Amino acid sequence: MRHSLRRKSCSACARAKRRCNLSLPRCNRCIAKDTECSYPKFTAVSTPTPTSRSPSATSLIIPPIDDEMSLAQPCRLQLYSTASPLQGARILEDFTARAEFCAQLLFMQSPSLAEMGFNVFIHPSQTLASNILRETFATSALHAIRNPSNASFVNAEVAQRALQLIEAMQAESIGSDVTEHGKLSSLQALLVYQCIRLFNPSNISQQTQAERHNIVLQLRVVRLQIFQSSDNSNELTSMTWESWVKQEAIRRTLICTELVTGTYTYLRGLWPMGVQCHHDLWFTAQKRLWEAKSAAEWRLIRDDTSSPLLPTNLLRLDTDLEQASPSDLDDIGVLLRVTGKGFENLNEWLSHDGRALKRWGDMHLRLTT
Repeated sequence: MRHSLRRKSCSACARAKRRCNLSLPRCNRCIAKDTECSYPKFTAVSTPTPTSRSPSATSLIIPPIDDEMSLAQPCRLQLYSTASPLQGARILEDFTARAEFCAQLLFMQSPSLAEMGFNVFIHPSQTLASNILRETFATSALHAIRNPSNASFVNAEVAQRALQLIEAMQAESIGSDVTEHGKLSSLQALLVYQCIRLFNPSNISQQTQAERHNIVLQLRVVRLQIFQSSDNSNELTSMTWESWVKQEAIRRTLICTELVTGTYTYLRGLWPMGVQCHHDLWFTAQKRLWEAKSAAEWRLIRDDTSSPLLPTNLLRLDTDLEQASPSDLDDIGVLLRVTGKGFENLNEWLSHDGRALKRWGDMHLRLTT
């Protein structure tokens, strides 16, 4: 059993027998009439030769990002066939739980930036070195104090700052003399705004704005990919701290962009379950290296033989993270572990680390109760 990719008209247009333009979150006709717009779930269609293949460690719920990517282009997917409707329902439930967990962790990257001055894709040394990221830090701090009394003011400010960033990014022509650092900072800032807006179900207008901005996010990714180094797990011994931070920030930003785009698309019901990642993306999963505040601290951690460095390729998640303990990983490592491996044995894996169990185990319990 697999899910059809064919989009269907919203319920209101179907009842009225009117043409639906299929826009999100509401079609043009529903917007004009100010009515609720809901799209039907994908209908199951039979496959000629169902198999019993089960999700592997690299079965991520993320769509591919190609060098010549456009959101209008069809993506290359590998769907899991199932032997029975019951098995299909279980797989769908499992992937939905992974996506919801992923969405919560991605939404938390804005509060993390506000609280600590960095998150899993913005390095501590980058925030103060960039006007764009300082502005994003201030926006995250503002959003962190959002409450029912000031929500409308905070939402308006977030929307305005996101729009200003988008306008600045769009004003840059392809041939403009924008530095590599500038390209990365802009993408990181936009990624924070996307985490705030896409995964905030209480504000539909912000989600709508963020959906329109996804194309800018994807186009900037394509431009940034040319600065990414190849998969070289030995680079830690030959690179300076500054060079490593730059490359690691690019890698983590590219991975998180895929996760943000794929998670939101899946939860909107527009992506089939069980999409496999075929991308040779990698990063260093050891959180102590990423959170090092100086070159000296980074070298001490790098040379500490008791602490695994954990170079991790998305195509080898199961083996590369096999020896990682909860204290070795930050949100992106745990996020990828759950996305690839599911929730099986999660709390057992977290049980010997109180801080990790409180942060990630409690989140899992909230999703399942």
